[in-house]
Order: sequence, then C-alpha cells, then structure tokens
Amino acid sequence: MFQFKYLDCINLKQAKFLGVGLLNTIVGYSIYAIFIALSVPYLTALFWATIIGVAFNYCSTGRLVFKTKGGLVVFVKFIAAYAIIYFINSVTLKMLVTNFHFGAYVSGALCVPISVIFSWTLMNYWVYKND
Repeated sequence: MFQFKYLDCINLKQAKFLGVGLLNTIVGYSIYAIFIALSVPYLTALFWATIIGVAFNYCSTGRLVFKTKGGLVVFVKFIAAYAIIYFINSVTLKMLVTNFHFGAYVSGALCVPISVIFSWTLMNYWVYKND
C-alpha cells in the first residue's frame, strides 16, 4: 500500500480529505465558472454550484474519506454544514467583488481556501465526528 511518509504533519484521513476535496473543488468551481460564463450573477452562480456540488460531495466525502454511507442524521448535518459554508462563501465573495473589485472568477478562487478550512472542520468534528 502507498504510504504517506512524506506527509508526517497530516494523517491519512486528512490526506484523503485533501485529495477528495481537490476533486470536489474542481467540480464545484467548474460549475460556478460555467454559470459565470453564461452571465449568471456571481451569487446565484455560487448558490447553484453549491446545491449541485453538495450531492457530489456527499457521496465522495462520506464514502472515500470518512468511510460511511451516512444516514438521515449525517445527511442533515452535511446539508447544514454546506449551508454554513455557503453563507461564509457568499459574504466573502460579495466582499471581494464589491469592496476589492476582484472579478467573479478570481473572487471565487480566493474563496476556496476558506471553504476548505471550514469544510474540514465541520465534516471532521461535527458531521462525521463518530468516525
């Protein structure tokens, strides 16, 4: 089995989360970018990218990182976690576009690290805390 010896500062679950998170980020940002390219307002694009991405992320994160199929309680927590992440992203995105005058593409990309931090924290310590 491949070992993450060079990643001494993170454990296997964190490494899997980063890998799956990269895939989820590519999917989510691609959806967001497609909506922006179609002239959808950036906050609406973020909303729909989040809604569409949640279904994909629920399957990939739950099964590949936390090794669970979930259940109703986990699903509700997952949705709530993404509602929190969406709120944080929408406030940050609006601030970057309106106050700092970054474009919608750049602002969306700048929101990614914030989203990753909140996602890991909520998924690991609240949604899937029993794993």
